[in-house]
Amino acid sequence: MSIHLAEQEARALEGFCRRQLRWDERLPARIVTTSTALGMFTAPPLGVLVFVAVPGTMSDDTEPVDVTVSLSQWADMLRDASQVELTPELLAPATPAVTAGASVGHLPPRDGWQVPMAALSGDLVPLVEQATVEFEARSAGLSPRAQETIADDIWDKPVWAGLPLRTLHAARQLGMLTNDQSRVSAATSGAWKRLSTTRGQVFVKASGPAARLALHVVR
Repeated sequence: MSIHLAEQEARALEGFCRRQLRWDERLPARIVTTSTALGMFTAPPLGVLVFVAVPGTMSDDTEPVDVTVSLSQWADMLRDASQVELTPELLAPATPAVTAGASVGHLPPRDGWQVPMAALSGDLVPLVEQATVEFEARSAGLSPRAQETIADDIWDKPVWAGLPLRTLHAARQLGMLTNDQSRVSAATSGAWKRLSTTRGQVFVKASGPAARLALHVVR
């Protein structure tokens, strides 16, 4: 059994993995498939959950895949696969960390999303750039712990469509939010918020009292 990707899609997916491994080589990846596509969920250390999907075909005897593996090993398989034939089940399984933050062990709902708000990618980039300048000005010369506190204060601020800035920041860092006229959208389902771009999606989940107030049954 195997999954077939075109070389271009495999290389793009590998590059996406490598951008996250620069932050943490121990990150897991959750690989899911349909008969026509391969998707990957990751939780980079930015307080968000990220999803990307690429076209793919499964061999005739392949059941839908849903496995959690090492992101590093998965990137190596994407790089080394002969004729881009992938078998993620052969990789060592990874156990997602149990934390209060984003985790590939807890995926966002598939439905129940409100009608999205739309914007242009390039119109949101300045929000991230302004926040970066603010962080550099406020954190200069401070200890790492103080810098982390300031970062949380800045990136948790709600901006366009109620998305926390960390959602836009993660999308910008991962190449999803670019200074062009591509369309982006935002939607909410319970405690979850979603930024959708032409290059992938970024999810964030509210925590604490705000999350409890926002919970509802998704139908």
